[in-house]
Amino acid sequence: MRTNEGLISSVPGKLPKLDFETAVRPELSVLYRVALRLTRNGADSEDLVQQTLIKAFRNFGKFDGVHLRSWLIRILRNEFASSVDRSAKMRAVELNDDAPDGTVIWNELVWRDQAHRILQEIDQLPRDHAVAVHLCDVEELSYEEAASALGVPVGTLKSRLSRARSMIVARLRNPALHQGDIR
Repeated sequence: MRTNEGLISSVPGKLPKLDFETAVRPELSVLYRVALRLTRNGADSEDLVQQTLIKAFRNFGKFDGVHLRSWLIRILRNEFASSVDRSAKMRAVELNDDAPDGTVIWNELVWRDQAHRILQEIDQLPRDHAVAVHLCDVEELSYEEAASALGVPVGTLKSRLSRARSMIVARLRNPALHQGDIR
């Protein structure tokens, strides 16, 4: 990912550079993972995070100080929505295939297979359902934080999560019965 040092220092803002960087730096990995879930492409994810950081920096003085992660994810989601090409073919997220060190390789392989299958099923969900699952179940945001990030009421988020989780479980139990039923 490109560094944001030159970017941050070249954009004028009301707050000192260090305040923005200190606040946002711990959220970069989360922003990248959410961007990757949205774009399903590493390079596009990096670009989306960079655009998000530019917009966040320009508006940092307007931030109310509550739920920084949700605020950043909302900016990221809005940036994605404004730039997405609806006809682009979506690509699946690839898992890292590095083998772990140690004697518990079989447990690790089983876990990776299960995680890979679950991530594949999340990718098959409608985008709003997939992002809801990612925010709550992968990034472990609270319902309130995720709902704020998505700009929806908590009840809508819970409904999306319930439906998405049910679809994932049904597909994992019997994938042959659910070919092409989502989207």
